[in-house]
Amino acid sequence: MRHRAPDWAFLLASSDAPEPPPVSMPLRARAAVHAARALWMLRKHGWGPAHRYLQQLRPVSGSDRYTALPPPVAIRLARQEILWSQLVLRILEPNGLCLPRSFSLAVYLSALGLPCEVTVARELCSSNPEYSFHSWAELHGEVLNDTAAVKQGFKVLQRVSAHALAARGGSTHPAQR
Repeated sequence: MRHRAPDWAFLLASSDAPEPPPVSMPLRARAAVHAARALWMLRKHGWGPAHRYLQQLRPVSGSDRYTALPPPVAIRLARQEILWSQLVLRILEPNGLCLPRSFSLAVYLSALGLPCEVTVARELCSSNPEYSFHSWAELHGEVLNDTAAVKQGFKVLQRVSAHALAARGGSTHPAQR
């Protein structure tokens, strides 16, 4: 009998990629602590100190096996780990909009050794000035926490990632490699 993928597997956009190595609970916990610390900093001190925290972040010990994953495998792993960063977000920022959501995910994944970046952008044609800015998280140019089409309606203002990870493999965004 052939193994059937779980019904939710279609949610993993790159599910045709090989199965990534599992992430241990202690490693997830250390990455979640970084995400919590970063969200607290964003809430208390604003974007300036918070984005510097992400830039200076180094992967937690034990995450070496994830830093060299091929992009499709890394993206699959990132999609599998979204839940853990969002649990931290919902505890600390239950009504967090796009910036805390994207920032939490980028910090969490960067702590695991994946070169994730936060993209901050302005809407090209704004119908509601209250929501004319948006942010999302990207890994190897793939949008993780929004639709891929989000890139078309916005002008990118800033991309922020962990310098330690960018130095290992260059920029995580294909246009900047």
